[in-house]
Amino acid sequence: MTLHWIDFSIIAAYLVAVTGIGLWIAQRDKQTGDGFFVAGRSLGWVTIGASLFASNISSEHLIGLAGDGFRTGLPVGNYEWGACIILLILAVFFAPFYVGSKIRTMPEYLEKRFGRGAAVYLSLMTIIANVLVRISVALYAGGIVINSMFGVNLWGAMAGLAVVTVVYTALGGLKAVVYTDLLQTVILFFGTIFLTLTALDKVGGWTGLQAQLDASMFDMVRPASDPEMPWTGLVLGVPVLGIWYWCTDQVIVQRVLGAKNVHQARMGALFAAFLKISPVFLFVLPGLCARVLFPEIDGKAAFPTLVQELLPVGLKGVVAAALIAALMSSIDSTLNSTGTLFSLDFYKKWKPEATPQQVVAVGRWATLVVMVFGLLWVNVVAESESLFQYLQQVNAAISPPIAASFLMGVFWPRANHQGVMSALICGLVIGLSLMVADVMPFLVAAGVTFFASLAILVIGSLLTDPPPAYRLDQLVWRDVDQVVNKETTARQRIIFKFGAGLLVVIMIGLWMMFS
Repeated sequence: MTLHWIDFSIIAAYLVAVTGIGLWIAQRDKQTGDGFFVAGRSLGWVTIGASLFASNISSEHLIGLAGDGFRTGLPVGNYEWGACIILLILAVFFAPFYVGSKIRTMPEYLEKRFGRGAAVYLSLMTIIANVLVRISVALYAGGIVINSMFGVNLWGAMAGLAVVTVVYTALGGLKAVVYTDLLQTVILFFGTIFLTLTALDKVGGWTGLQAQLDASMFDMVRPASDPEMPWTGLVLGVPVLGIWYWCTDQVIVQRVLGAKNVHQARMGALFAAFLKISPVFLFVLPGLCARVLFPEIDGKAAFPTLVQELLPVGLKGVVAAALIAALMSSIDSTLNSTGTLFSLDFYKKWKPEATPQQVVAVGRWATLVVMVFGLLWVNVVAESESLFQYLQQVNAAISPPIAASFLMGVFWPRANHQGVMSALICGLVIGLSLMVADVMPFLVAAGVTFFASLAILVIGSLLTDPPPAYRLDQLVWRDVDQVVNKETTARQRIIFKFGAGLLVVIMIGLWMMFS
């Protein structure tokens, strides 16, 4: 990509602004305890929703969606629209218990509901996955994007990303992460909206685009025989990974734990669900336009080609900043969650007498150490044939038993510690075995592992004693009305129900419109 000095100035201004926000929050709030790990439970719904959205969008996500849109059409956006429903599940079924019980990490919920063993398992698995999968993949993919688009040395690009994100994440904690995510969301939307509108104008608008492409490119619901996006895979496989990612993963859910109250948490998740409607039109749709405008290119080059060929000086810099914003928002969330887990679920348990200042200091050092390990592991990630395959195969192996444990923990009071530990351990073995054997698609493997984990959990629980009453109090679905009514007003409940109903109506309408 050819950039003018004005474009580089915009990118530099963005980096200065993000770092400045983090340093300002660190200086203003003097982060300690809850202030560092869950933003002092002060977050409102707009900030929560924007941060949920930004944390999910990475640069390879943005460029990959445009590339898949170029290659297969709009149906790849089903992953995004599926997330809308999963986020609604987070708001309705999980957030009341998470926020109402005042937990600071997701393992804390499992500890309250089942016992210490389940919490240790989840903490260890999350930390290991964050280091070996998320941070290293995000850094490597980000380095490739910056290298290919701006000509910056690969390791130099990764080091630059690492330094900037570590500085504001380690100093400012969760509040710095979510407020920088808010800025990054605004930049991401502004840049991609302008790119989409420009691309649509060049192809003759929506009708012009439809006239030049096969109708199947716009069909969101494909038959079961479709090799790319069968509806069976979307119904059976995607929800398992989605519930784990959006409803149980510390990286994502931590901003919900920082909500002022249950209402703000639910509305934040609902706001994020509305935002997740947009990637189909802002990230996937430009890929279809590129197929018309530049049919000779490789689909992977769709997004950068559109930016290079269609945008004027200045706006190129905005979109470039949006790419970097997408990178940093996913990395900072992973760093913050890993430092939080290590500090609260291990260090604080090991040294219960530690002061809040000492716990925060450990969290900051853990953030730095995790980033160093992530950089070192890039050498292993670089040997993978496909970053997407590497990421999804590992997630499909480790996530199903975790999703099963949270679902049964909330919806089945009879689930106990023995059943959950059996499911977590056996489910991990099954998932890793299927990954190594590579005998089926990863989405199918995730479904098999999930249902096997459910069966093991049920059998293990029924063969042992029921959980004690204190493991259930306001932690299972039968108490949801008690929790919600205690934490919210009648007016707030009406507002949430209206918003949730509106989302469902919109999603049904969109799927009907594009099928």
